[in-house]
Amino acid sequence: MRELRESAGALDSHDLGYFTSSFPAAEQWRILAEYFDVAAFIDLESTGLSRYSCHASVIAAYCRGELYSFVYGENLDDFLVYADDAELIVTFNGKAFDIPFIEKTFNIPSLDRPHLDLRWIAWHLGYRGGLKSIERQMGIRRPSNIDGIDGFEAVDLFHRWQYGDISAKETLVAYCKADVIATALVSDRLLAETAGRKQRLDPETEFKKIGLR
Repeated sequence: MRELRESAGALDSHDLGYFTSSFPAAEQWRILAEYFDVAAFIDLESTGLSRYSCHASVIAAYCRGELYSFVYGENLDDFLVYADDAELIVTFNGKAFDIPFIEKTFNIPSLDRPHLDLRWIAWHLGYRGGLKSIERQMGIRRPSNIDGIDGFEAVDLFHRWQYGDISAKETLVAYCKADVIATALVSDRLLAETAGRKQRLDPETEFKKIGLR
């Protein structure tokens, strides 16, 4: 009875943090289904693989059909303002990667926003592997000029950019945007399978928002 009262109180007060922290991963798709339309999907690229000595190079966000990018040396700090307004943050493998890198980059103790990690939601629904593997399992195809780039190449792109290769910067930003769009697309497909609703996102339409030439 106590848990029911707490759940009802959290629902009345719109306390998403209560549900993201108390629902087991196998049931968190229910939260995603309820708040998909307001969820802020987040993806991060970094200057290296160690969160202790490296920092974010690009952060991409996707919410309500709009795509945003926060870029090192330009507007990266604006991400914190964006995140502060987010009702729900969704990442893929964010508990292990994106969130710790964000906290290290901005020197904050906690991002302190309700967060769902899609990797483990997908895992409990039968999908194994990384984001790109799950995309392939679902038949989602990225634009050909960034298909095949991975996290290791993203680090190389950052360093090429720092040595003056502007095309490397453009590719890195586009790759980060593709990752965050893919996270939203995979979420949409999972909800179509579990929540019995029609898919809302079309891959071709969404990937066009990257603006690749």
